[in-house]
Amino acid sequence: MEENVLEWLVQGTDDAKDIVDLPWNLKRVKENYYVAEHPKMPFLLNIVFSDTFVHLIVSTGIETASLDSKERLKMYRVLLLLNEKINLMKFTLSGINEEIIIRVDLDRNSLGKAEFNDALTALLIGLNEMVAALNLEEEFQETVFERIALMILDRLSKGASEGDIITFLVEKVGLDRKEAEMLLEEVIKSKSETGVSMDYI
Repeated sequence: MEENVLEWLVQGTDDAKDIVDLPWNLKRVKENYYVAEHPKMPFLLNIVFSDTFVHLIVSTGIETASLDSKERLKMYRVLLLLNEKINLMKFTLSGINEEIIIRVDLDRNSLGKAEFNDALTALLIGLNEMVAALNLEEEFQETVFERIALMILDRLSKGASEGDIITFLVEKVGLDRKEAEMLLEEVIKSKSETGVSMDYI
């Protein structure tokens, strides 16, 4: 099953109608643990294989341990209501900082490609619903911008031309050409002002 899931993710086309049929960039973190990414998707997909389940996990970056009791109660209420509203996925807390996690746990013995695609769709819907319910649209857009900016910087550090970057932003990310040119200009300007290095990538 592990080989099937990984194959579903890496084989595909950027104009695919189903999320699973996009060509995801897949990295192995350690045994039974992978991270998948596609520029059109606003999240990193963590994939963990256990003996009986395939765990799909999205970290939101929202930590709740430091919130006061009133704010935490309000946030938890919203997430519990969303758990009931959206099928398949669930919101959980993880780690000492009690970060909000979106996850789907799939039975590996019966998992098929259609169910896997439904799970990816549920994660995307869950993320969007959470962002709207908690009024985090601005913060969410900043996070998406940062991810795309890092992709641009990574490609520049590896010798990609500005034309290559524009093609990537138009064909892979889905921006129109003018948006792509403006974004590239902003990232290059920010890089020159801050001296950002890609040595850590």
